[in-house]
Amino acid sequence: MSDWKKAVPLISLASAALALALFNALEWVHLMPGVQAAKEAAIVDSAFGNVIFITVIIFSVVVAAILYMVVFFRAGPGQEEGARFDASPGKMVEVVWLAASCVLTFGLAAYGSEEFLHLRHDSRADLDVQVKAAQWSWEFFYPSQNVNAAELILPLGKRARISITSEDVVHSFWVPAFRLKQDALPGRVTTLYVTPTVKGEYDVVCAELCGLDHSVMRGKVLVVDPEEFEGKLKGEAW
Repeated sequence: MSDWKKAVPLISLASAALALALFNALEWVHLMPGVQAAKEAAIVDSAFGNVIFITVIIFSVVVAAILYMVVFFRAGPGQEEGARFDASPGKMVEVVWLAASCVLTFGLAAYGSEEFLHLRHDSRADLDVQVKAAQWSWEFFYPSQNVNAAELILPLGKRARISITSEDVVHSFWVPAFRLKQDALPGRVTTLYVTPTVKGEYDVVCAELCGLDHSVMRGKVLVVDPEEFEGKLKGEAW
């Protein structure tokens, strides 16, 4: 029992120190790409940050436990093997570890499902845009305005329904600033909803290997004031 009384505070202290160091390091690293330019991006970033927090805690505990075992269960001079471990007192560690793993697994699944529904639960939209992918370009069509455009133009603060398809192979429509990605499939239409919150020009990227020029399959998103939207759309029409 004395070994466990020593192990718990040592592992806890090492875990806390490692977690603190990792959290400080993460403050200097930008894990998400660029500006947060949509309402949906805030939801994704929040979920990502929460998962990273939990991951750092788990990683720190596991690493601290491994280091403790390496130090205190190693073979000493003249020994062929170190101390044996059969089970914790009353198998408490095993039960707690299994229970915590189950709670984390189902809890993260429930949390992820809830956040996903926040992105997809509402099918209403202020604007419809149809996107067609082809090797190796994007085409944007606005059915209400009957306009084709070379760039995706969206009004600030308006919820857009983006319907996506492909005329050849599988592509993936990705706007890093919106944190949203959706496959473009031949013969099928997939849907994405986005509400831009920051004016500017952003990249559209194909995130699915689609052939020789996949790396140059890029487009632009322009987020403009609502009163400028119609004029800008006509100026980009073809």
